Amino acid sequence: MSSTPPGTPPPPDDSQQPRRHLNPPPPLPPSRPVTAGTTLVQSCLIAGCVTVIVPFLLVGGFFLVFAFLFSSQISEGLDGGWGAVSQGATTPNLRERVLRRGAPDAPTIAIVAIQGVIEGSGSTLHGEGMMDFVAAQLRAARENDKVAAVILQIDSPGGGLTASDLLHHEVKRLRETGKPVLAWSGSSLTSGAYYIAVAADEIMANPTTTIGSIGVVMQHFQAEELLAKLGIRVDPITSVVHKDIGSPFREMTEEERRILQDYIDAAHSRFVAIVAEGRTMPEERVRGLADGSIVTPVVALDQGLIDSIGYFDDAIAWVESATGSENMRIVGYKRVISLSDIFGEAGASAARGAVETARQADTAPRIRAVP
Repeated sequence: MSSTPPGTPPPPDDSQQPRRHLNPPPPLPPSRPVTAGTTLVQSCLIAGCVTVIVPFLLVGGFFLVFAFLFSSQISEGLDGGWGAVSQGATTPNLRERVLRRGAPDAPTIAIVAIQGVIEGSGSTLHGEGMMDFVAAQLRAARENDKVAAVILQIDSPGGGLTASDLLHHEVKRLRETGKPVLAWSGSSLTSGAYYIAVAADEIMANPTTTIGSIGVVMQHFQAEELLAKLGIRVDPITSVVHKDIGSPFREMTEEERRILQDYIDAAHSRFVAIVAEGRTMPEERVRGLADGSIVTPVVALDQGLIDSIGYFDDAIAWVESATGSENMRIVGYKRVISLSDIFGEAGASAARGAVETARQADTAPRIRAVP
């Protein structure tokens, strides 16, 4: 029973009253007023960035790209500038660089550089890689009437047999015009590089040049035992017995070795014949020298593999003496990338992608609704 006297009001309900905290939270900071003027200024700045600065950067970027692409087309008003090749319809992407202006109306010496591993595919008129670039320079020198002589500046350990043979052929075509060709090497003149050099009128080497390595090699490795340790076995299916000749996944048979050796011997015989023709030496003598070894310029001169020892200044003096000129103009060549090359390749890639997409769409399984 309750002991509350009658007429006494009920006690307040604590659950309906707000609770008091001993440490009340700090008051919120007053909100920062935002005026219409500030918003308008910010909007103008953003609009200015979008409508002025961004287009300016885009236009500037395109300008730099076009300046880079067309810088090589600037005429040779200054020494060292790149100018268009005056002749040579088959070399539209080459530009001349004046290395020495020479005397007024002096004939031109073209420097054609052959550096690094000799590689490439295709033909000397249209191919790929280093072979294509060098062949284009040789064509430009051959087709330009202002070019009176050519110096092949060679620094190469050799490379592919076919690429070397095609460039050798292009040097011979250049000599047929009556223009003196001197092969000068400053560092390495071996294997395929020497194959090309013998097509020149004369060969000059730096006193420290490495010369020789006349021969042909075919590298072959065999990984059958390694694959066996990994539990891998290759089981080819061929139409004829020698289709997988030279396979690294099995041991070579004696018949296969004989076939490959005959091929190498035939290539070596051609190399010997090329050297004998270019150096005007009997093939028997060349075959005795073509044992793959390297020699110094002094030994090479004694063996008849080169004609003289000298520096690049001596090479220029030889050319001027051969042409009967003095203080000749000297140029080099550079390949430039045109917009047609860029967009042409992009268009070709897009076309290949479209064809592949259409092919996949044509061969994809189709679902037909059945009524």
